[in-house]
Amino acid sequence: MKITFLISFCFLFLLNIESIKAQHTDTKFLDSIDTPFKKGRWLTGLDGIISSSTSEVAGIEGRTTTNQYGLNLTTGKFIKNRLLFGGTLQAQRSSSSGIVERATETLFVGPLGNYYLSNNKKGALFIQLAPGYVRYLDEAAINQVSQTTQINSEGNGFGAIIGVGYSYVINDRIAFDLAFNVNNFWITVDTVSTTGTISDTITVSDTLFSFGFNVLLDDFFF
Repeated sequence: MKITFLISFCFLFLLNIESIKAQHTDTKFLDSIDTPFKKGRWLTGLDGIISSSTSEVAGIEGRTTTNQYGLNLTTGKFIKNRLLFGGTLQAQRSSSSGIVERATETLFVGPLGNYYLSNNKKGALFIQLAPGYVRYLDEAAINQVSQTTQINSEGNGFGAIIGVGYSYVINDRIAFDLAFNVNNFWITVDTVSTTGTISDTITVSDTLFSFGFNVLLDDFFF
């Protein structure tokens, strides 16, 4: 995955360098005319992830199937050319079936900052940062021969999303994004099992690709 990301990033970076070479030297003038990410415009977008995998351990009968999907909603306003400030809502769910049946849900909400690195009207590389609040829920059932053990964890905490990607713009209004994100969540949870209740702090880290689209508007719908 890391090799694929590095190749994709280098390719997009080279495209961005070529677009910068084709621009005039008067950057302020170009910012005000060529870039679709203009000061005062609104950006609203939707992107998501989906994956499925199956694993099997030698010596143990049965397979484990894991499905994961997520949905991200973003909206914000350009407070300067190429500098976006707004908010994001991210919901993810992962479920596994097999010897261990498990369902994990995370909900993230917080402010968002995007910076687009060039003023090319066709698109630009961007970097992203979003700190915020995280809600976490995990339910697991271990299926043994004689009994089933239930373990439930629930809590909240702080999270941060760091990303880099490329946004390709069509007709100055629609932008398609391909991004590589690293999610880090620090959560205080209460875990309830047959042995009692335990409070602990856990760290949840995800590395993933996302693909989505954004709409660029001069006014926020009205």
